[in-house]
Formats: sequence, C-alpha cells, structure tokens
Amino acid sequence: MKKTIITALLALVAMAGQAQEVFFRTDSAVIKGRIKGYSHAMGFQNMATQMTDIFTGELTTATVNVREDGTFEKRLLLHHPVFNWFYTSEIHIGKQQVPFYLCPGDTLDITVSFRDGDVPDCEYSGGHSAEVARLLKVRSDHLDLLRLCRFFEGDIEAYHRFADSLYTAQQRKVDDVADKHHFTSFERRLAQCNMAAVFGTAYLSYFSQIQDKMAKDDPAAPYTAGNAMMERLCQPDVYPMLKRLPNNDSLMLATKFFQWYLNGLEFSAPFRYPLFVKRGMAWGNSRDEVTEQLSLLRDTGRRLYASENDVLPIQLLQLHCINEAIGEWVEEGTAEENFRSVQSFLTHPALQRKAQQILDEQANMDAAFPLPEGDAADFVKNILALYPGRYIVLDFWAMWCAPCKAEIRATKDFRHRLHERSDVKFVFLANERYPNREDYLAFVRENLEEEENAAIDDNRFHQLQELFGFNAIPFNVTLTPDGRIVRDGLLLRATEAGYDSFILMLEEMKERLK
Repeated sequence: MKKTIITALLALVAMAGQAQEVFFRTDSAVIKGRIKGYSHAMGFQNMATQMTDIFTGELTTATVNVREDGTFEKRLLLHHPVFNWFYTSEIHIGKQQVPFYLCPGDTLDITVSFRDGDVPDCEYSGGHSAEVARLLKVRSDHLDLLRLCRFFEGDIEAYHRFADSLYTAQQRKVDDVADKHHFTSFERRLAQCNMAAVFGTAYLSYFSQIQDKMAKDDPAAPYTAGNAMMERLCQPDVYPMLKRLPNNDSLMLATKFFQWYLNGLEFSAPFRYPLFVKRGMAWGNSRDEVTEQLSLLRDTGRRLYASENDVLPIQLLQLHCINEAIGEWVEEGTAEENFRSVQSFLTHPALQRKAQQILDEQANMDAAFPLPEGDAADFVKNILALYPGRYIVLDFWAMWCAPCKAEIRATKDFRHRLHERSDVKFVFLANERYPNREDYLAFVRENLEEEENAAIDDNRFHQLQELFGFNAIPFNVTLTPDGRIVRDGLLLRATEAGYDSFILMLEEMKERLK
C-alpha cells in the first residue's frame, strides 16, 4: 500500500512539472457577482483580497467596490491560477470570507448570501468554478498549525517527531474531507497543496522562534559567528519535513499561503546566517554578492530538498534575489552585463522569461508615472490641491501600528523644521474607524497637531492600498506637484539621517524627475 501511494505521488509531481509551462500564463480575469439583500448597514462598502506576485514577492491588496444594489465587478491581472478569498473587514481570517478559484482569462460569477455575519453561502458559475465546486463549499481551516508549531515546547528531536505525526494527520484529514464531499482528483490535489503551504509556514516558524528567543536576550546573537545553535540550524538535515511537501507541484503557488511559506524559507537560518556571518546584517547588490547568494540558494536548497535540481521554491527565491538587484544595476549602467552573468541560475523557462521581463521594465521605467483614474485617485488629487506646487509625501499609519507611532514620535522635531519650506509636505492618513475616540485624538494632538492628518476608514484604506500597491504600514508614497507617483520617493524614516541629508535626497529626487 505504501509503495503504491509513493508511486502515485511521484507521478503527480512529474505531471505537475510537465504542466508548469501551461500553468504560468499572464492574462486578466474578472470576478463579478452580487450580494443578496445588501445594504450599507452590513458594515462594508467593498471587499478586499491580498494578492501576491510570486515572481517578485510583492504582496498587495485588491479591492472591489460593492454597489448599492449589491453587485460588484473586479478585473485582476493574473500570472497563474489563484485559490484565495475576499474578506469584508479588517479581520482577514474571519467568518465573512468569499472564497474563489480564478485562472488567467476567466470570468467568474459569484452570488453571495450572508447569514447574520456567519459564513456566507456562495454559488459560482463561469470560469473554472466547476472544477473546484465541491472544494469551494468546504472551509478547511489549517491555521491552528501555526500555533501548534510555533509554540511547541520541546527540543528539535522532539519537534521532528511531533511535526511528522502532525503532517501525516493533516494529510489524512484532508483525504477524509475529500472522501466525504466526493472531491475530484484535482480538488484533492489542490486541497493537499493548500494544507502543505500552511504546514510549511508553520513548520519553519518553530525554528524562527528559536532565533527570536536568542535575539530577545542578545539582539546580535542570531547574526554572530560561532553561535552553536545557529550553526546547527544552518544544517539542511535539521529540516527533514520540507522534503515531504509537494514543492514541485505548481498548484502550491495557487494557494494563498504559499508566499508565507516562501518568506519563511527565505529568512530561515540555512539561507541567511552564512550571509549574516560574512557580511553582517546588510549586504549589497553587487554582481559578486548576488552570485554568492544565488549559489547559496542553489547548493543549500538541493541539500535541503534532497534534489539534484532546484525545486520551484528555490527558483523563485533566486528570481527574487535577481529582481532586488536589477534596479540598482540599471542605475549603475551594469544591468545587461550583470544579468547575463547570473541568469543561468534560473533553469525554469517561465522564470527565465519573467527575469528578462523585469530587466526590460526596469530599464525603461520612468522616474514617475501618472495617477490612474478612479475614486481613490480623486481623493488623492483633492489632497494635492490643498498644497499647490509641493511634493506631497503621504504617510499611512494607524493606532494599532506600533512602528508607525514610534516613527511619528521620533520625527516630530524634524517635521517642524520642514514647515519653513514651500516645496515639500508630509500628509498623514490614519486607518482609523473611530476618529472621535480619545486615545487617537490625544496622539494626534501630541504628535501631529501641526500636520495635515486625516482619518480614513477601512473602505478608503483598502482603495488606497490597491492604488499604491502596498500591504503593510508604515508606508510612504511621494507625489509630484503635477500629480505623478514617484517611483523611488521620500521616506519618513529617511529623516533620521538628519535635516541636511533629507534635503539633499529631496533635491536629488527633483533632479531625477526632470
């Protein structure tokens, strides 16, 4: 029996590898539909989803406005199939989720019925919805895996035994659900990939919390040469469970949590500690440094996954590494030469093409680009109209964001000095549902009294997230006096370099924009 299962899994992986060229296809897709009995009293005017570009690692928020009659429509640019959900509030993982499966070129129609805030009933038509109709009806919540793994109390050997039994149990659980709901083979495969992406994220979190505990006692410990625990965590044989995941199955990329897994892998000890020890906390993007990082990813990745070739997650991390360096290479005028020297690390045809596309786009990208049309852009234009002739730096923050508040407090005196200038202005936008609550008002009075600050609700915040392509805060974006978005704009934290240095950055940006 065991041999039969292993043979089937190997065949599945081989099939996935053959299908990857078909899997990667860039095209737009449309989600449209209606919410039965909708009214603004339901507490939301749009729905949002977090989308990840797995080629660049960028996580953005896409929003769809819900009209007064409950209808909605959204066009998305996709590079591969996506198994995700829309949510109706700032609580991303809650009851009001509208799951969907969308492929490039699809038009998917969804009818949503909410039941007093409970999990909504959804009916699907169009696109590839028929292929996943049963899976979309089942809410498989694997997020307890994150808690179970990250907060496991025990040594590494005990964790290995625990993780092995946990993954086996989760596989069995997915199969039981698949049997109960009569999943097709495709639905079963996608459900297993979805679980594996969450498990991979959770599995790596145990090792990251070991580093967190070290850093709590000594912030430099996880980056210091000769640290015995870090040396051990660098060994690929410490992570045996990674080999059990369907890493070469392209459907892993379709799942919402794959990017979490990829991030956990990118910042794990095997891929970071050797670089920290050699070059410290930061390293540059010179050709030699990028080559060194790509070699580490290749050699360690093959040992980690017991593979003679680079598995798909490693290839994506190599693409991210090259992508991060290309912008600097373009500015230096070395992009073509450097790119040719490292492109052989990418063996996957789709990733080779994407890397070349990124290079071409960076080389031909303007320093600033116009605001698109739409309600969110009109909101921004109204802010620009208040300060004609100035470069406006929008700062997105919230009371629940400790780094945001720390940054605002730390730059208070600096920003006061900027008031004497007529060419630049910081404008603060707070994601605040209750702008009349006292703690928010007190913070604004103490730290932003002389500044332009506006409270924006979740609906407006989601729209601006999509407009400017950001997910986390604090976030800054710079706009020119004529309403263009600056590609590499000013940052509030850059004020830490001092007033004179910040003004120099401002003048250099102006020169670049001419």
